[in-house]
Amino acid sequence: MFPLLIACIAPTSRPEVPGKARDTINQAQRNIQTNETSISHLQEIPILPEISDPAGVDVLKRAATAAKTKSQLHFLPSPHPQLKHDLIATSFHPIPPPPRLSLPELQCSALNRALHPICFATMPIRPLDDWVEGRTQSLPLSALKGTVVGIDASFYLDRHLKNQSTREALLGALGGFPFALKANIEKELQTFKNLGVGCIFVFNGLDFGKKQKDLRNRAQAASVRSFEQAWDLYDQQQADQVVDAFSNAGMIFYLYPFPSWSTSAPDVGDIHWILPSYATTTDQYCYSGTPPPETLYKFLQRILNQNGISFLVAPYSAAAQLSYLARGSSPIVDAVFGPSETLMFDLDKLVVRIDSEPAKFHWITKQTCQEELGRLSNDQFVEFCLLLGSSFLRSFPLFENPAFPGKHPAVRDALPMFNAAGRSALTLCAQFEDDRRIQDLEYTDRYKRAFLVVKHHVYMDIDGRVVPLDPETTSSDLHELIGQRLPEELYFYLSKGILGAEVPNFLTSGEVCISLPLGAEDTEVFRHLVGDTLTPIRTQSISLLANSLHRFYQTKVIQIRPWFDENSENRKINLREIPSVKETIQSWKVPGDQYPETIKKLQAPRGSIKFAIQSVKNTEFVSKSFATKETPILSAQEDILSNVMWRFLQLRGYVDAKHNLTTWGKVLEQALSTVDQIDELEEAIFIAIEMLRFDLLNTKGWFSHVSGGPMRGSEEDKTFNMLVSRVACIAKLQHKSIGYSGPLSRQLLCYRSLISEVRYALRNLIEVVLAGLLLSGEADRDRSDWSELGIKLPFIDDNDCGLGIAVRTYLDDLPLQANPTSPEARSEVKSKGKEWFQHSESFNGNLELAFKLWDAVYKGTQTAGKEIKDSKLWEDANEWLSERR
Repeated sequence: MFPLLIACIAPTSRPEVPGKARDTINQAQRNIQTNETSISHLQEIPILPEISDPAGVDVLKRAATAAKTKSQLHFLPSPHPQLKHDLIATSFHPIPPPPRLSLPELQCSALNRALHPICFATMPIRPLDDWVEGRTQSLPLSALKGTVVGIDASFYLDRHLKNQSTREALLGALGGFPFALKANIEKELQTFKNLGVGCIFVFNGLDFGKKQKDLRNRAQAASVRSFEQAWDLYDQQQADQVVDAFSNAGMIFYLYPFPSWSTSAPDVGDIHWILPSYATTTDQYCYSGTPPPETLYKFLQRILNQNGISFLVAPYSAAAQLSYLARGSSPIVDAVFGPSETLMFDLDKLVVRIDSEPAKFHWITKQTCQEELGRLSNDQFVEFCLLLGSSFLRSFPLFENPAFPGKHPAVRDALPMFNAAGRSALTLCAQFEDDRRIQDLEYTDRYKRAFLVVKHHVYMDIDGRVVPLDPETTSSDLHELIGQRLPEELYFYLSKGILGAEVPNFLTSGEVCISLPLGAEDTEVFRHLVGDTLTPIRTQSISLLANSLHRFYQTKVIQIRPWFDENSENRKINLREIPSVKETIQSWKVPGDQYPETIKKLQAPRGSIKFAIQSVKNTEFVSKSFATKETPILSAQEDILSNVMWRFLQLRGYVDAKHNLTTWGKVLEQALSTVDQIDELEEAIFIAIEMLRFDLLNTKGWFSHVSGGPMRGSEEDKTFNMLVSRVACIAKLQHKSIGYSGPLSRQLLCYRSLISEVRYALRNLIEVVLAGLLLSGEADRDRSDWSELGIKLPFIDDNDCGLGIAVRTYLDDLPLQANPTSPEARSEVKSKGKEWFQHSESFNGNLELAFKLWDAVYKGTQTAGKEIKDSKLWEDANEWLSERR
């Protein structure tokens, strides 16, 4: 295997190009200026050894043909060669090789061979997208029959979130995930299947390079201003402008032709889209009022798994991985759906649009782009694309128009400047080296880094090896540009969705960067939550993962850098000083055949929170739950998930080291005992108990400075309404697959952001528990259900504040009745629900769901004893609610 140390440098205010890389870049500059396309002198630089590698790892293997009737591409594990023993972390154990499978070649039609390889466009180069729109070719979508299409997951999600036909206008004001997204995705996947087109989705993996904080700050400021304006319109009851204002919040507009597949425009209030053939997008600096695609990764992976569609998480950029899948020695895909920046990775053709009526796709060739841009060479094309701006580098400041800050540059304006500089990006930078914009951004150094990152990006090959592009000319200190290398076993788990990139990013970068999410108020309670309260959970997650890796990671110091205190040295996690988290939970390794009969008869599904809590109540089970040296490794999926849950509950303090319920464990058990599996409230109850422990589930007026709180009745009515509504916020509004139409609440949106942060931290922790169990060799790794393991863990779905708004609206309208507690008054107010929430599945059903959650949480509080400071408040609120529900 080609050894490569990949390490990530923590972002600093002044990025430095490392010594050897600087020499490399300077030589590359000379080569580029003399039209040399290679940087072969890099061969002289020795390669550093890897930090750590597993003794053997499961790897991906291509094992299926793309027959015309086949719509799924399978990857199966295969053995990995033994690596240097002196660099192996002792926690890794060899993985027994699964049976080898034959690898038949992909079957391609004549048309497919003519188009191979095709790339479908996630993080597009916006100016290039505008420019190529009139230069595309098209074919009927049926021409792709019998092929396998690689799809960039981020771009695919981004299209759904921002395209005019599928964008849910009020999503930013409600939070959570789009209501129609699942239905829209499944409809499109069915279209592929009906046409006989196979799919494999590729997700972005770990962060690479240095984060550009200046762009993040600009984006955040612009988005906050636009959302403030939208909320001002809502508070002024400007109904005719509110929906458009929220839909456009955080976005700098231009008309971007992008017809949708086959989904109709969302019915949002009384607003009708007037430009159905155009999508509204934003440039690289702006955040829209939609969740980042990365937050929907697990959501999409679950949909793909349910529909029999394969997916792969790239080690770093999905664009580089897609390029390899299409261009490798044994191509796995015939077409790729990814970002326009994928053209920088030597792909010849790129599909830029798919129309549903008529069903056809549009593509652009790289050669056409190069010819019409003045016959640019391959390297010149890459340079020009980098200067236009992408995920690798912000646009060249002199390309931007000061009169329109944040607006992306146009190709017609940028190309003459590039030509005048001899078609050399570095010459162009040198011409303006005294310009303050170039100096402040350290743009020349950033460009040099970006150029090498593209040239030598890292991907996973079909044997599971994580290697750079053009390895023969790769610098030994590429880790300074990409990131610190992780064991290949961990890259494999990442590729299968066992864990996300967040915690590995913390380890490799050495910092936890926290920004203020759009929709969250910059309040003291939010700052305290993300900057301090959640630090113990993050510490457990980072430490537990580091425990299974090389000692290099076990001794790192991780800086916590929230947006309000980025340069502080006081917030940090010193892994060297933390006792092994792994050793505290290793006693949990209980195979299913050791369960007592009473445990086997429990109705809760194995692997669920309720099953884990109920089983620990059984003394016979507890006595048999401690692992010994003779305990076999776990094999069955439900056994692995159950032990992950027990370990997770112990880390969160619901189970102690003796495998008994703690006080909070008893609170959780009582709360869960009130609901059935069909209610689907298990995760909401768990998060509610966590919110109680963090003293976040109360009636404190953290957000009284914004609108949306209870308005009617006595002060007591308002107080109890607030508490019940906050509890309801933790669950999800049951809504039809269509954009939301109904009342809003800025207060509950702010409170929702607290819930979302807690959920996100819990998801990271439970993923690392699963990864740690696998890394330690405590589970059978000769398996084919990798993707299912990660998907079946809880805390995937983010909550909206819709259910809280429904409860608040109902309880706030009761005081208008002559007798608010009478059955007639309650019935009359409930009958208005259909008018308030036009597309909810059932207003009464939503209220019942919210009140079931309340009952569960309330019962838990009655068990907490002194752990709950304001138990009297809960008792009074429950009595008040019982007369109004």
